[in-house]
Amino acid sequence: MSKPAENIAILGLQWGDEGKGKLVDLLSTNFRNVVRFQGGNNAGHTVVINGESIALHQIPCGAHHPECFLIIGSGTVLSFEVFHQELECLHKRGIDILDRLLLSDKAHIILPYHIAIDNWRESGSVAIGTTGRGIGPTYEAKAARHGVRLGDIKAANLLEKISIVYKEACLKIGSSASLPTPETVFEKLRELASPLLKCIGNAQEYLYNAWKQGESILFEGAQATMLDIDHGTYPFVTSSNCSIGGLFIGTGLPPKALNKVIGVAKAYTTRVGAGPFPSELNNSIGEQIRKAGHEFGTTTGRPRRCGWLDAIALRYACHVNGVDALGIMKLDVLDDLERIGIVNGYQTEDGKLLHTPPSSAQEWEKLEPVIEYFDGWTKPTKGAKSWSSLPTQAQKYLKAIEKIAETPIAYISTGPDREEGLFT
Repeated sequence: MSKPAENIAILGLQWGDEGKGKLVDLLSTNFRNVVRFQGGNNAGHTVVINGESIALHQIPCGAHHPECFLIIGSGTVLSFEVFHQELECLHKRGIDILDRLLLSDKAHIILPYHIAIDNWRESGSVAIGTTGRGIGPTYEAKAARHGVRLGDIKAANLLEKISIVYKEACLKIGSSASLPTPETVFEKLRELASPLLKCIGNAQEYLYNAWKQGESILFEGAQATMLDIDHGTYPFVTSSNCSIGGLFIGTGLPPKALNKVIGVAKAYTTRVGAGPFPSELNNSIGEQIRKAGHEFGTTTGRPRRCGWLDAIALRYACHVNGVDALGIMKLDVLDDLERIGIVNGYQTEDGKLLHTPPSSAQEWEKLEPVIEYFDGWTKPTKGAKSWSSLPTQAQKYLKAIEKIAETPIAYISTGPDREEGLFT
């Protein structure tokens, strides 16, 4: 692809794990700046290069391209421990990013107390299937105005800020026996932050100046629209806005700084954790998709729930985000199926047909999917690099997705490697 003159956002349109990392990696070579604007290490973007799988959880996928400057925006929450693990992983592959990295001084830090609260909740009756990484409690502390930010690392009152979070964790969990002391956390935090101090700064100002100077910017979303705290399947959602609105909140840029939105979806649907999933296949077909697609969480390793493509949820996500074009991933996973379904409606208990998702989990649970079936293809799509090389049945299936989603397809992935796929 030639170098674009526009700033682009890559967003997930399902329940995460759509393969956004591959598309970000492919496009990053055309961009000066790659930005992560929300979420934490509960996200996992995997890139396959020459058969080697590389997973990143907080560092933007543009890390693989030495010409890309990497920005972690103010809407993110950061685990220093995991960040250092990722730096080491990249270093072993000969990739060093500290000279092209900017961490927003407004981004919040995940403390051990946030992780303890998260796991305490998930062990009880209100578990919703979080990753247990402390993401939700960190965002809660942010909203409660007692969070610890990257800019606080050098502050004289850092220990006091940490102590406030410690006291709240003790109140919630009911004991401090399993928690490190604030002094221990303070010392560890300063130690881990020390090598990164030169990278912490005003990300909003940097991005604004980059935009004004005409530098290209690629925005890398984490999680996906159906996990958005406001627009997803609440309460079985993440703790940040992973739809388009979160981009502007998480960077401080105005909406006019963005030119195009590319939404990413699998050719089927998956979900990790609890929550509504009308198209789920609890049968041998679902297991076949799971095995063929290696559907296990990048962050947790948990088996993903698998089902037919939910085109109603997909169209909804396209509307929420103003999606200009679709990236359809993992088409090849469906190669061995005799027939393939698309959910093109939901039926209620009283027989009504819905073409938009409901707002509450209780309503979701009472829905039955209306499924349209398509014949499987007679030859594999694996490794296909042009539209004409796709089997007719696969082309028909993709055109049906475009029609229901009311959005054109711009990219199709036909395998995990960088080279396996095509731009339409």
